[in-house]
Amino acid sequence: MQNSNITVWIAFVAGGLSFLSPCVLPLVPGYISLMSGISVDNLKEGTRTGARKAVMLNSLAFNAGLSVIFLTLGTAAGWVGAAVINNFWVRLIGGLVIIAFGLQLIGLLKIGALYKDTRMFSNEKPRGLLGSLTLGIAFAAGWTPCIGPILGGIIGLAATSGGWRSGLTLSAFYSAGLAVPFLLTGLGINQFLGFYSKFRKHLHKVEVVSGIVLITIGLLVMTNRTTLLTSGWVAKYIPNAENLIKVKPATPPATTSSAGQYPLAPDVELTTLDGKAYHLRDLHGRVVLINFWATWCIPCRSEVPEFNAMQQALEPKGFTVIGVSTSAGDTPAAIQEFQKDVKQNYTVLRGTDEVGTKFGNGPGLPITYVIDRTGHIRQTFYGPRTREAFEAAVKPLLDETAATAKNGD
Repeated sequence: MQNSNITVWIAFVAGGLSFLSPCVLPLVPGYISLMSGISVDNLKEGTRTGARKAVMLNSLAFNAGLSVIFLTLGTAAGWVGAAVINNFWVRLIGGLVIIAFGLQLIGLLKIGALYKDTRMFSNEKPRGLLGSLTLGIAFAAGWTPCIGPILGGIIGLAATSGGWRSGLTLSAFYSAGLAVPFLLTGLGINQFLGFYSKFRKHLHKVEVVSGIVLITIGLLVMTNRTTLLTSGWVAKYIPNAENLIKVKPATPPATTSSAGQYPLAPDVELTTLDGKAYHLRDLHGRVVLINFWATWCIPCRSEVPEFNAMQQALEPKGFTVIGVSTSAGDTPAAIQEFQKDVKQNYTVLRGTDEVGTKFGNGPGLPITYVIDRTGHIRQTFYGPRTREAFEAAVKPLLDETAATAKNGD
């Protein structure tokens, strides 16, 4: 089973499409007026002192309220999805649900529950920033049929994103995609009204485009081909959720050599899948790529074919790929089950949390270290990379003799 590197551009664009949906766009001026306590006419004239400040502050609070709901849903979906991502039926059902949302938007399917609007409207102005925050929470919690399917698609992506951090990141960018145009509208209500008068005839087209996008995503989730979302120029130029949450450790990841240029890799003890001890020092004299990964980490899986190819092509030159999982849930049985779908033609080991600590791993996976023939860490990669990127670091080291590498320290 291949995996995807879910990119944030999908979530951000989905937020923008939600803003342009028939359930949101016509209501924007009214909500800005309600939150700020300034009539639409006065907003258009801009005559009231402090009007712009009131609009901005209350809009920020309102969007923060929206984000509370979205971030909670995205984080929870990512957390739950990480536990069940290997389940075929979960992928199948999740993909079908996303497709159903898409058909709903296009108009080919009528789901009665999605036509029920549970938002509570009131003519009373919310009291201050807290009131606007509460209004945003209530608005998101009782969302309407137009935006529900789009949000549902993003929640579905979050569930297949590989963990709660990725789910949080995706939902944050969805919130941003919705919040940015909302804030810009508050700053330029006249421009918005002019735009709306011309754009409203295209509202159904937004639904159709959103529906097609969701159907496509649903099919990719069902067939486990979401890596297509990040192939080619997309993966090259647009950041993905996992990369955005990588934090490099503030201190060096290992003890520094006497020469002080490159750190020594810690001589940790790992365990093979059949329970035997394994030490990194046994690999001295070889160039080693050690990849910290987990079975639930979607970006990690996209690298496996790259490592397989590198192991086969470069092993005769003195190169070894080591995969290490320190995840408590990755028992030998779980890893072997994973390998039925994803062949790992290189050594796969298990380690404790202490192993990651000794290397200085930050949050998030994958993290990859390139170690030279004398056991020094020559390069560290946070987040997934292509085979070309790894080989650019590995091949020069393969040409070094042990003496040359040591003198380079």
